[in-house]
Amino acid sequence: MKTTDDQLQHLMRQATETLEPRRPDLVERGMQRGVVRRRRRRVLSVVAGAAAVAMTVTGVALVQAQLGPQADQLPVAGPSTPKPKPKPKPDPEAEAWATPAPPPPASPAETLTTLKGLVPGLPTSGGKTWGDDFIGAGLFVVDDLGKAWLEMGIETVKYDPNCADVPSTQNCKVQPDGTFLRTYSSSDRGIHYNAVVLEYPDRRAISLTSTNGLGLEGPATRAEPPLSIAQLVEMAYSNSWSFPAANYGKNLNR
Repeated sequence: MKTTDDQLQHLMRQATETLEPRRPDLVERGMQRGVVRRRRRRVLSVVAGAAAVAMTVTGVALVQAQLGPQADQLPVAGPSTPKPKPKPKPDPEAEAWATPAPPPPASPAETLTTLKGLVPGLPTSGGKTWGDDFIGAGLFVVDDLGKAWLEMGIETVKYDPNCADVPSTQNCKVQPDGTFLRTYSSSDRGIHYNAVVLEYPDRRAISLTSTNGLGLEGPATRAEPPLSIAQLVEMAYSNSWSFPAANYGKNLNR
């Protein structure tokens, strides 16, 4: 005979035989939820990575837009070396204005004009020119002591200038610039004169003589010539002179 406990156990088994276990379903659904969650995480990771890349590209673009073309250049250590500025091209017209004009060609009239312009601070009067293969010019220098004759000669000589063939009384000396300078004073029958002869190595030559009379042969009008040797030397070295060519004129033995 079955006891009450045996009957309760039998009834319990019958009641639970038709029930299916829930554990497999819970595991399967749990696994599905895990797959879904992993897929969501991957999607979120991909989206987050794409967003980060987009933000980086946008930031670089903004920086380049602000910095300009130099944003792509790598920084250089130390001070940069400035590029040399290109030299301006020469302007022929400007050079033509800057270059001083050469003296006019030698002529008797121009030589006399130059002589008048170089007389230092004294009025002049008269004036004439002469010469064959050289140019001679003369005029009167006038001051309170009376008129006195000043004459000059300019030419291109046919010999090589030197001091060896010059009389010692003419005090010939070679100057630092290579020129040959003769300076002397003399008197003849009451006429006193100061004289200067300047010769260049290229054979240009000029002479200046200041007298105390109306000419080299007189008569005398004053005690001394109005121009000193120093003044004559300064006149001889002036850049205003134009020299005749070597073939200027014709030697007429005058």
